[in-house]
Amino acid sequence: MTLTSVLDDKESKNGNSGGHFSELLKVEAKLALRTPFGIGLGIALPFAFLILFGAISNAVGGNVANSGYTVLDLYIPTIMVIGFTFIALVGLPNPLVRYREIGWLRRVSTTPVPPSRILAAQLIINLTFVLATILIVIFGSELIFGAALTVAIPYFFLSLILSIAEIFSLGLVVAAIVPTQTAQQAASGGLAFLLMFLAGLWVQPVQAGGILETIMYYSPSGAAVRVLLDSVFNQTPPLTTMLALVVYTIIFAFIATHYFRWE
Repeated sequence: MTLTSVLDDKESKNGNSGGHFSELLKVEAKLALRTPFGIGLGIALPFAFLILFGAISNAVGGNVANSGYTVLDLYIPTIMVIGFTFIALVGLPNPLVRYREIGWLRRVSTTPVPPSRILAAQLIINLTFVLATILIVIFGSELIFGAALTVAIPYFFLSLILSIAEIFSLGLVVAAIVPTQTAQQAASGGLAFLLMFLAGLWVQPVQAGGILETIMYYSPSGAAVRVLLDSVFNQTPPLTTMLALVVYTIIFAFIATHYFRWE
């Protein structure tokens, strides 16, 4: 079944809404697997970084600056946030921008299919891949490399929810304001690499120092890394950083809602 047949079937029948949504979800999932750029990067890239930093930790050995943690331990939150970033900025907006560019979003807006269902399907699919990323990073780091994680469960789940909500809201901003797939790929790529830098992949905030350290700590990706870093080592994340994530989410969600267009 194609997306066209799902829409046409919905136009001719108004009942069985749950069945129609399940069919839509299956179609969207198949299409996502056929063009797995964001999803592939969102899962493959964190796995590659996990292997890289795990190898560095084994080669270097010992603790980082007498912290009691290895290089891999300290980079686990960064690796997770990088995965979230590529899924949210590439995997989520790509089909929405493509549908708008070829006229599908406009057609959906004129059918009985609630527009929210396409967005819901995309969110479910991409959040599934986010869950896969989390499981790969957490269990891979513990089982393969023996990372010493003592996760504070309540704070960890809260940190995950805030981080994912914020980064996905930014992905929806891209979907809302970027007009074409070509522009979306350029915007998503540029934003993703900027957020990788701000997350501390190449330079840690404490190494940057000065005003750049503060910017990195309170940037969208840096704040996400900071709350996750504390929560995976059984510490309470800073309240100011959690509030920053909430504020970013509200701002990004407002922009995405206000500027989204069907065509």
